[in-house]
Amino acid sequence: MSQPKKKSPPKREAKKKEKVVEHGLTSNREFKTAELKKHQIPVSNFLKSNDISVILSDAGCSKDFVQMYRAIEGLNSGEFKRIIICKPILEIGKGIGFMPGILSEKTDMYLKSFYDNISKIVGRDNVNAVMTKVQFEHVGFQRGNTMPEQSVVILSEVQNLTASEAHSYLTRVPQSSKLFINGDASQADLGMKSGLNDFLESISGVNGVGIAILDPNVHQMRRKEIVEITKNYIAIQKKKGNFFELDKTRFEYIEL
Repeated sequence: MSQPKKKSPPKREAKKKEKVVEHGLTSNREFKTAELKKHQIPVSNFLKSNDISVILSDAGCSKDFVQMYRAIEGLNSGEFKRIIICKPILEIGKGIGFMPGILSEKTDMYLKSFYDNISKIVGRDNVNAVMTKVQFEHVGFQRGNTMPEQSVVILSEVQNLTASEAHSYLTRVPQSSKLFINGDASQADLGMKSGLNDFLESISGVNGVGIAILDPNVHQMRRKEIVEITKNYIAIQKKKGNFFELDKTRFEYIEL
């Protein structure tokens, strides 16, 4: 007598890979940020502890990177809804002439370092998702313009603003937002017209405001040859008597 045939189990349909959406950031895999280096963690914690944070350092100490890292971290957690980038647009030496196109096309080249940092932090696959939450604000258009609520504002290269221009940003940041400021006195393209010292003195000691100076022996990421050449160049410019210097006696700060 023949055995009854066993029915084969029904085929399971392969589950489609669903996109993960976290706080507006869409990715085919879980959204993650790169890890900070050990010496950068105190800088990130400093940014968390103040409503207005100023970080001063030599070039090559990753101040822009850490501030963008903290901004994206807050964006990913829902603490912030937008990242606002503010940066003075100054050309070094000869100008490149008239630039055709709309404002974003004229300013993209000046924001490349921010785009590169975003790519390093979240990976190239997530850059476009983050960029939908990023906007650039030019210093010349700040009068009468209030920043969006629950934003993190990154004001980079504050040494290239007058004190009045720097203060114009402060007055445009709502209470629900945070302001990250950074600068390098040795790269003041305005020379003696830089408003950095006046600005720092005016905000020093105010509750909720912090000023930190990064130790180059801890944070410097550039090649030793470049650091030495830069020191030699600064020494030459100081001899000429037309070199802007940070006056640490005029404001309170901590060293990180």
